[in-house]
Amino acid sequence: MMNEKIIFVFPGQGVQYVGMCKELFNEFAAVRHTFEEVSDISHRNIANICFEGPREDLNKPENTSLGTFAHSVSIARLIEEKLGAPLYDVAYAIAGHSMGQYSALHCVGSICMEDAVHLLSARASYMSMTNQEGGGMACIVGLSKEDVELSLLAASGLGYVDIVNYNSKDQFIISGQNKALDAVILRAVDKGAKIAKRLNVSVPAHCALMQNAEFLLRKRLETIQIEPPKTNWFSNQTANVMVKPSDVKDALSDQMTHGVRWLEIMEKFPVYNITRAYELGPGKALTGLINRANVGCFASATDNIKNVKDMLNELDKQKSR
Repeated sequence: MMNEKIIFVFPGQGVQYVGMCKELFNEFAAVRHTFEEVSDISHRNIANICFEGPREDLNKPENTSLGTFAHSVSIARLIEEKLGAPLYDVAYAIAGHSMGQYSALHCVGSICMEDAVHLLSARASYMSMTNQEGGGMACIVGLSKEDVELSLLAASGLGYVDIVNYNSKDQFIISGQNKALDAVILRAVDKGAKIAKRLNVSVPAHCALMQNAEFLLRKRLETIQIEPPKTNWFSNQTANVMVKPSDVKDALSDQMTHGVRWLEIMEKFPVYNITRAYELGPGKALTGLINRANVGCFASATDNIKNVKDMLNELDKQKSR
């Protein structure tokens, strides 16, 4: 359908901010309808939480997940409306980062809207229930993997912390208990990190502290119907394309205690001849990672109304060539 192999990528928690998607909501009926759907299914006013906050409410795991999902899916709906085709027919590939996998799986035709919203709510609830001793996540930029591993030694005796997300050759996400996180951040700064800071995530996702949450989500997924992805869908766990619904369920469960292999996913782009990426949702974190990765793929964010309109025009031109 398109003359270029395009991947749509979906961000996860940590990129949310009060006011996200408000312009798009006011401009497009499809965006309003998407937020209404998510709100009706979840029995909470997602639009109001995203647009008005306060930040403390938006940063609660369930609100963050559902707000980011609604933002991402609403942009996908605009693409589908513009091109008259489902996103999986427009895309050569689709990938989501962390909870962005749920946005991606919905848009790739694997999980229906109702199940995706219920799963995101359950996932957030399970993580919050498991986080009894307090914890979170932090981003470290500008150090090698070896230097980050050495920085973890600063947490000895203070609690659990580990590297969970491998976002690029010099960007890593660590997850763990609060005192341990703070100690590692200080050590990383001493080692010359360009950035070492806490993320807007109130749970220690993707690590061993989430074992109970993984068990609960796995049981929940047994009741969910998942269809085979209708285009190439990259798993966070293997960095490979997954096809079987049973493998998708395992990947979503394993994600609770395992990190995101985003660098490896990006390194697959040349293998699949993917040359264009659009990030659907708040922020531009994945756009920055892709453009800095030197993998022959140019990425654009869609976090404001101008960028969304530019993307829609670009996709329409590609379709008509």
